[in-house]
Amino acid sequence: MEILTDIALRAHWFRSHEKAYHVSKDTMLTPAARDFIREHGITLIYEDSALEGQPEVEVSSVPESVKAVNQLPDAAESVGEPYKAMPMAAVPQGADHKPQYVNGETGEVLSVKPENMTHLHGNVLVPKTHPQIAFRGMLDSLEAKIMSLQVVASENGLHRLTDALDEVLAYVRQILSAEVLVKELGEIHLLGLDSAGLRYESHHIKEIYGIPHPMPEYRMGRICIGLNELRTFVRETELAAARAFQSGDTCTRPDIVEAMNRLSSVIYILFCRQLTGRWPGQQEPSEMKDFPGFLVEASGRHVHLTQQAIDVLFGENLHEKSPLSQPGQYASEERVRLVTAKGEIDNVVVLGPPRGAVQVEMSLTDARILGITIPVNLSGDLKGAADVILVGPKGIYNAVGSVIASKAHIHMTPEDARLYGVEDGDSVAVRLETERPVTIDDVIIRVSEKFSLAMHMDYDEANACSYKKGDMGYIIKKN
Repeated sequence: MEILTDIALRAHWFRSHEKAYHVSKDTMLTPAARDFIREHGITLIYEDSALEGQPEVEVSSVPESVKAVNQLPDAAESVGEPYKAMPMAAVPQGADHKPQYVNGETGEVLSVKPENMTHLHGNVLVPKTHPQIAFRGMLDSLEAKIMSLQVVASENGLHRLTDALDEVLAYVRQILSAEVLVKELGEIHLLGLDSAGLRYESHHIKEIYGIPHPMPEYRMGRICIGLNELRTFVRETELAAARAFQSGDTCTRPDIVEAMNRLSSVIYILFCRQLTGRWPGQQEPSEMKDFPGFLVEASGRHVHLTQQAIDVLFGENLHEKSPLSQPGQYASEERVRLVTAKGEIDNVVVLGPPRGAVQVEMSLTDARILGITIPVNLSGDLKGAADVILVGPKGIYNAVGSVIASKAHIHMTPEDARLYGVEDGDSVAVRLETERPVTIDDVIIRVSEKFSLAMHMDYDEANACSYKKGDMGYIIKKN
């Protein structure tokens, strides 16, 4: 009798995507295998090994003769015959008909399985702290981490990444199966690459993705940082494998250790693909260049003040509350009210440090609330700016010619600008990979040694594309 698991089916599916699978007539399926067959429309082709020369039989659904493991029968069927269950490894019995276990470290025969021990293989028991048992636990945790990241990726509409992680998950289960069953692990083939291809791609990021080997940072967003965290856990699991299968100067399972090493490369490649937005087979505009992605931030309404305005409105200096993404910039504890003849907006944050001119930045929607017309300018350009009255706890300041809607822009260092092939003041088109992807055609490049790479847009633009914190943008052309 053979047992067909979803692990074997997934391996077959991801290798070939063929919808036919050969099984012997007495094969039993796990419930997960039945689900996988149904979900992927796989046809079982089974044959009776006892009847040589008989033609193969194709079955478009799971045949009755191929019973699901742990499937409970109807009451009528159970009369006189118990339902089939997953077969377990046979445990030898002594003369007293009690099971006999073997201590894998001492060779001692045991009739009772101690609580501090578990099965290594068959009736061989080892302490639960045994390196191979610890490695199995790491693989189990790795599966959980992969699935957790899949949930986040799926919720963010990242279907390519979700599917790729499904492929990774199936391979981790193959590794676990090969270890438990003491079977040779086949050649790795993930992301359309074999072992050599994975090694090459992970070592040639610049040539393939157009970026140097990226140093992870929080601005890359939740998904990329989640992939980096997954990569580090794969490395820890690889070390657990090395410890588990080291015997003197010899590695007893080089196939598994190599597989874990290549799995680390797989996660790193996925990290780079997600970061740059470059996926094999992706349909891209013909003018798209191979630029890496960058963090996108939505700027709410805020105020920049001169020291004179700060003194009038608050009677003391600003108090820093939290740093912003741009070095040296911060949100202060202070707030003001914006007032015009037709409306007002309360609790507007003041950003620091003080500047040389008062500037109020808001969305066009905010401007309608106040009944004013404002230009869409780069920060610092107050040409055509509207008037507003600022009200603070200590005074009132008439901010004439101060209100603008900030034009979407990307902050870059000179090094970033060289990488992207742009200069200060250039206009580029940016694709926003959000829940509702959009392209903003006229985004201005701003270059300074004081900047940190990030794109800024206002809340009208953010709402239009269903922006979430951590979303990425990609330059698709230079105007």
